[in-house]
Amino acid sequence: MQRNNLESLTSAVEAARQNGRFFCKFLSPNDAGVNGAHQDGVYLNISSWYVFFNDVPIPETGIEDRYVKIHIDDWKQFDSRIVYYTSKKEFRITRFWSNVPFDRNETVGALIVFIPISKDDYKVYIFNTEEEIEEFSQTFSLSLVNNFTVYNGEEEVAVEKNFENKVHELVAGYEDFPETSVMAEISRRVFIEYYNKKKIHPDKDLISWVNTEYTVFRLIEQEVYKDKLLKPFGELQSLLDFASSALNRRKSRAGRSLEHHLNYIFTDVGIPFDNPGKTEGKKKPDFLFPSTTDYQNPKFPGENLILLGAKTTCKDRWRQVLSEGERVPYKHLLTLQQGISKSQLEEMKNANLQLVVPKPYHLQYPKENRDKLWTVSDFIEFTKEKYRV
Repeated sequence: MQRNNLESLTSAVEAARQNGRFFCKFLSPNDAGVNGAHQDGVYLNISSWYVFFNDVPIPETGIEDRYVKIHIDDWKQFDSRIVYYTSKKEFRITRFWSNVPFDRNETVGALIVFIPISKDDYKVYIFNTEEEIEEFSQTFSLSLVNNFTVYNGEEEVAVEKNFENKVHELVAGYEDFPETSVMAEISRRVFIEYYNKKKIHPDKDLISWVNTEYTVFRLIEQEVYKDKLLKPFGELQSLLDFASSALNRRKSRAGRSLEHHLNYIFTDVGIPFDNPGKTEGKKKPDFLFPSTTDYQNPKFPGENLILLGAKTTCKDRWRQVLSEGERVPYKHLLTLQQGISKSQLEEMKNANLQLVVPKPYHLQYPKENRDKLWTVSDFIEFTKEKYRV
């Protein structure tokens, strides 16, 4: 029997902190083996090589493999094979799904975490709820917009040195955290200026801005907390209070980031909207088109109203969007969720919810459902046409 969510999450955070490094990624349909591919196992990124092969260099020819013991809380340990095929540049862990207590069909979009606890032993966790995923990733301030991350005391992110220097220029001297909208604006500005972007490409740029914001936030954290981190806290309670405050700030920033960037995109293309909107009672959908005033005007045609929820992850909370506007029977939800199971997608379809996902993430969804997804550009064109923008 598996531990409850809180116990599993606490165990993962403690193991990750004690061992100081781990690899995690969102599981794709290919990882879970639900796309009909012949290969079986979770694909690993080459940047995680030394998490799995210690001091062994990456080979130029042939096959490199080793056997490791996998430990899952409240489950028997078992052997899995880590293998790298140089001919196919394929790096994965096999002999995994046949031994685990998880339904692979329901793990698409879940976060899997590999924590080395010795040279040959790995603790593995699979988090399949938004609360678990967010709590774990925000505890370590992880950017998962590129599907995976390697953590080695701090997240190992491939950031160009000149780009990081540009970010440093903008955040140097901060003594306190700016508003979340300001942090989002800094992230867009540094990205647009550094890469000399003349035109917004909503699907790709939205991901890039969110990713850049993680870099901006971490560097601002270093600026604001540098004095606190150099001095001993003196007592445990002061340390715990500081840690709790820092974690809550990470959660607050992540929760608003997506909305700020979408607000910028919709404003740039001239679409009328309110963010947030206001419908019945105290309900406040993230985005209401064309406006709250029009929604609350009974003479305004209901078919000309659009309600859009914006959620970084949506494995559980997508149902919240369904009750946020009675006059809009067919709702939209834009998410950065990297993959959802077939059964969840069917539930959304039956509930008249259209999922909007940045184009680069569509490959993370089951093949037979991808044509039902909208891109960010699809949603923009739909809205522009409705309001003749």
